[in-house]
Amino acid sequence: MPTWILWLSPVIVAPMLAVLWTAWASRPRGPVQAIETVQEYARFRAALTTPIPEVRNPERSTATTR
Repeated sequence: MPTWILWLSPVIVAPMLAVLWTAWASRPRGPVQAIETVQEYARFRAALTTPIPEVRNPERSTATTR
């Protein structure tokens, strides 16, 4: 087998894999049940309403480790 085929095989194989993955990822999905959509929306709202913890600043801590 010529070595140039081995060097060029990624150039041929990678775009083919990208086309196949894109076709698979953009395929039409089946119908979703209403309860699944409502549950996903509830999880989304819960994630948005959870408070963000305060960032701890080590420079402002009272304990020194020096």
